[in-house]
Amino acid sequence: MLFVDLVPTVLNILFLITLGLYGFSTGDSSGMTFIAMFMLCVIIVVNIVIFLWIIVRIVKVSMNKI
Repeated sequence: MLFVDLVPTVLNILFLITLGLYGFSTGDSSGMTFIAMFMLCVIIVVNIVIFLWIIVRIVKVSMNKI
């Protein structure tokens, strides 16, 4: 279950580092907007996949206990 907490946290940290480094190095606001939107989409997709994985695991565990 550490995986469930670790992946979004690592993605958020990488997102902030990437956005910060790009912003400090170029100062291009349109590029920062693209990176922010792309990383936001990645984080949303990963969170949905993890949520579905948790649901599947719950169903598997409940089916085995019956």
